[in-house]
Amino acid sequence: MKKKIILVTGSSGFIGKFFIKRALKKGYLVIDIQRNNKKRDKDLVNLKKEYSKTYNSIYYSKYQNLNKMLKNKKFDYFINFATFYKNHHTNKEILNFIDSNIIFPSVVLDTIIHNTKKIINFGTMMQHTSDKKNKPKNFYASSKSAFEIIMKYLISLNKKTKFYNLKFYESYAEVDSRKKLLPTLFNNFKKKKKTLINSKKLELNILHVDDILNAIDTVLNNNIKSGDYCLMQKKNIKIKDFILKINKKSKEKLLVVYQSKMVEKPKKTHLKILPKWKADITIQKKIERKFLNENN
Repeated sequence: MKKKIILVTGSSGFIGKFFIKRALKKGYLVIDIQRNNKKRDKDLVNLKKEYSKTYNSIYYSKYQNLNKMLKNKKFDYFINFATFYKNHHTNKEILNFIDSNIIFPSVVLDTIIHNTKKIINFGTMMQHTSDKKNKPKNFYASSKSAFEIIMKYLISLNKKTKFYNLKFYESYAEVDSRKKLLPTLFNNFKKKKKTLINSKKLELNILHVDDILNAIDTVLNNNIKSGDYCLMQKKNIKIKDFILKINKKSKEKLLVVYQSKMVEKPKKTHLKILPKWKADITIQKKIERKFLNENN
């Protein structure tokens, strides 16, 4: 049986890296697109050594070169993890948002649209801060919405290609070096340092990275209608209650300082949950276990 070929952007990012490893284990042929610079991601370099026959990269320096490298190549699937994320922006960062979140995936998609069966693009629930279909929270979310408009236009040129915009609130894995709340809490927990938290009312809707990877499997392996879908837990994690629970069970205490900032809790959305997919409801227990195993 012929192996399926997956083209990936954003492979060095948090979810992209987990996906590459899983896809290779499942026997896919994986091709990712990376900037042609001297700095290479060590994890991806090691994976390339381990899966030398099924993992290749396209390195580019200019978009014109990228177009030539991709032209006339056929892919079963294209998955866009590429993203430049910041909750707030400065004027100097605008070009970074536009380049990573709009121009780069648009150049790729425009080149391969007629030779790809399914396209998965990852957005964010920050694109939908109310019941309205499109009310972005920040410049990052705005740039993601801008690419979706371009994406839907390009796909209209080839109606045989199926597309999926998958969006979620927060992600989590046991190994996580991002400057997000949970990794920060955990690192400060180990160092016995205080963590500043915006509000006692803060709630997070968190998916384990495996849930997100399972959503990709669901799309690739099922005949699901093209469209925009939400990936979310049925219940939010109330951060104050979570911290009290950890402190009740742990020898060491989570040290926190609460601010009085306004926070919006994740809420129901007009977006449909991805069909044939369900989140792992034990996520809070998994997170608690990580903290408790560290100090008990």
